[in-house]
Amino acid sequence: MNLSEYYLEENYIHYSNCHEDYLLLDKYIKSNTKEVLSVASALDNSLSFLVHKNVKVHAFDFNPSQVKLGKLKICAIKDLTYKNFLVFIGINEGDRIALYNKIKKHLEDDVKEYFDSHLFLIEKGLVNIGRFEQYFHLFRKKVFPFVCRSKYIKEFALCETLEQQQEIYEKKINTLRFRLMFKIFFSKTLMAKLGRDKEFFKYSHDNLPRILRNRIDSGFMNVLNKTNPYYGYVLNAGYKELPFYLQKENFTKIKANIQNIQVEEKSFDQMLEHNYDFMNLSDIFEYMDNSKMPYYSDLIAQHLNKDGIVAFWNMMNVRSLSSLKRISGKNEYLKDRAFFYRDFLVYEK
Repeated sequence: MNLSEYYLEENYIHYSNCHEDYLLLDKYIKSNTKEVLSVASALDNSLSFLVHKNVKVHAFDFNPSQVKLGKLKICAIKDLTYKNFLVFIGINEGDRIALYNKIKKHLEDDVKEYFDSHLFLIEKGLVNIGRFEQYFHLFRKKVFPFVCRSKYIKEFALCETLEQQQEIYEKKINTLRFRLMFKIFFSKTLMAKLGRDKEFFKYSHDNLPRILRNRIDSGFMNVLNKTNPYYGYVLNAGYKELPFYLQKENFTKIKANIQNIQVEEKSFDQMLEHNYDFMNLSDIFEYMDNSKMPYYSDLIAQHLNKDGIVAFWNMMNVRSLSSLKRISGKNEYLKDRAFFYRDFLVYEK
């Protein structure tokens, strides 16, 4: 089986990495934060909360394949050394199947059965198997070189200074051909066909290519690609600069606290059975009708402890929480090293 065939299955891995900047979340963690609710996705950001010793993370996702991916990552962190973990998930080369065989006896039966029947996912490395990641690989391999010389792309990815990067972007990257290609490749139609499930665009009426272009222009002009794991992943077809949870010092802390995370196949509503100190809700409101926001605003307020924090991103849709006090600045999203979102919102009870 190849990845194209795999994506035809009823449930597949949409995201094998989190494309949201954990550093934006971390600055709002308080000393008394203990209970964290977090959208799982690829689990990167949920794991990152474990650098805080007393935090317990309740991660959730409605996609069973994402939950299985999360549980596999947790098991691998428990059982593997830092060096072997980087091999296992696809950062470095090595025998990933041998490492999987070493840890799989500790997996839950359904997780083991899933990856036993999809061993090619292990072979490719976990950071490379999401449908969204493959969309980026297609962009870098087939589309970007068509509108820009490979030499310029390499220079652009490895600039030593922002001034150099800005000059290359303006003179060698941001051409008319690039802008036309961008408009087509990152349209809702093509992204729904090749990158994200079409249901994710159900409530979106804005111009997606325009939103992304504005964010990418800002990012390329203000964040050095060489030290940015999110841009770097796209430009280099893999990580040169490691994301937060994969940096050795952070990995060591996460490994020490790995017993403090659980991943469940549940909806957001089902997770609101008790209160939390912090909610990382990713961009879940993208997939809800705006008429439901007052209901969820009140529900979130009910299930946040005093001084509790809720954070989320807006990409195409504008969503807000009327029952809580906004504490993030209007331009907070400009600090985001990732390049998808038009806004990053933080509220406090």
